[in-house]
Amino acid sequence: MGLIAEFRVTSLDLPLTNAVAAVPSVTVYIERILVIDPDRPVALCRVVDEPDDEFRDALADDATVAGAMTLDEYDGNALYRIELRDPPVPIYRKFIELGTTPLGSIVTVDGWWSRSRFPDREALAEYREFCVERGATFQLERLTRESTADDPPFGLTHEQYEALTAARDAGYFAVPREVSTAEIGDELGISGPSASERIRRGIDRVLENGL
Repeated sequence: MGLIAEFRVTSLDLPLTNAVAAVPSVTVYIERILVIDPDRPVALCRVVDEPDDEFRDALADDATVAGAMTLDEYDGNALYRIELRDPPVPIYRKFIELGTTPLGSIVTVDGWWSRSRFPDREALAEYREFCVERGATFQLERLTRESTADDPPFGLTHEQYEALTAARDAGYFAVPREVSTAEIGDELGISGPSASERIRRGIDRVLENGL
């Protein structure tokens, strides 16, 4: 099962960095990457707070940009199709090599903020090492296990989900309470204290991930 990593990479050699630095008021949302040629991926980017045509001119001067086309413009925002030239930190070529799927990125003057699916921790560690070896700063912000349709919600374990469901159905959360943890434990085939612990930990997990 894969991992979802949220991280920031900072380097002057990253794609689009020079263009954004030239117009620091803009924020670039990379909505989709088309990787037909790993050395020349095409990015569909939504650019927010673009003053006049300054960012378009900055793209023309950015060595990591092979070509750019404006697809739409509205109220200071614009949608661009940007062909990227292989930069000194070729992050997308490494994505393909590692079997990683980019899920979205934001480019600002502070660097690239990305969310990506990695096949495992080894791939994430290799990607981090790849960036650092090329002079970039890599900062992991959040790492979560990818959920499947069979996983309980809110990061619950199957045991916690089972205990909470049994408690709800039996009226444990009713006022007044209609069933004891001992009775829930009997239904689950565990002791009353074990049922109480699973319910408590399950509630903690729901509150932690749901609020």
